[in-house]
Amino acid sequence: MKYYIPPPDFDNVSFDLNKNFTSTRYKPTSYNKLDDVLRWISENFNLLEKLLSAQGGQWLDIDFICRRGVLKTLLCTPYKKKDKWIICAGKYRGTIYLCEFYTSEREHKYVNATAEDKQFGSWGYKFEQYMVADQPSHKPDPSVPLNECEKFHCIFKANFGDHSLLYAAEIDVGGKYGTILVKKAITWWSQNYLAGVERLICGLRNEQGEVKVIKEYPTHYLSELSKPYNLGKCKMFCKIFLDNVKKIVTKDYNECMYKFYFDGSSDVINYSEIASNDEMYFFLKPWFVDKAENYNSTFQ
Repeated sequence: MKYYIPPPDFDNVSFDLNKNFTSTRYKPTSYNKLDDVLRWISENFNLLEKLLSAQGGQWLDIDFICRRGVLKTLLCTPYKKKDKWIICAGKYRGTIYLCEFYTSEREHKYVNATAEDKQFGSWGYKFEQYMVADQPSHKPDPSVPLNECEKFHCIFKANFGDHSLLYAAEIDVGGKYGTILVKKAITWWSQNYLAGVERLICGLRNEQGEVKVIKEYPTHYLSELSKPYNLGKCKMFCKIFLDNVKKIVTKDYNECMYKFYFDGSSDVINYSEIASNDEMYFFLKPWFVDKAENYNSTFQ
């Protein structure tokens, strides 16, 4: 866990986002599945389960479990139709688990990223290092080698339409060039909307990776900036997708997993059933299921 330690003067900073970049430990190129989310759930079954008398076919009091990235992808799809995506679904004890996977194009991009691409991609992480510290009484120390694998996540519960959601969201800050662009506003809105984040801290950098000014924006400002886009359309797309997933995903994870694929060129979401033992798309780990079954046999 890190603590937010803002500089005394937002209008007069000098952050070099390339500082010690040769010592950076970059995040792995493989997609981050739900392992840490499942681990948190497995340690908090008692906080999430329905009352025994109300369970019926659903054990946890949650309809969908996922990462925030899944919701961001869905909310942004109406205006990012060039972005292909894959979201897989598995049903366990009445709750549907969603996990996003790389498309072949996106995986190729990450696997073949150049050193310059990786350095550029690490600027946001480096900006965080200038803004947070290990203890409330400490100052940020950007001289420490950057480790992109160090992240702080929170678990959120929210209602979206008729659906109850539980999702993990990384708590971070961002740095961008110049002023906030409208096309970025919708992405940031989608990340903050369900989590109830009230403000955005933005480092304004130049093309050389130097931050001289920091701006703080209330989240509702993103809604104002997103006016060229219809945010109601974004919410409706996400709701309709979840509505249909709930209708389609009827078989349990050990019978099959469901793969949903969006290709903006056809403006259609296709889905297929895939074998439950398909290692490429399987994400409900046996250790999680075993722990859940043991909990149910002990406490139910």
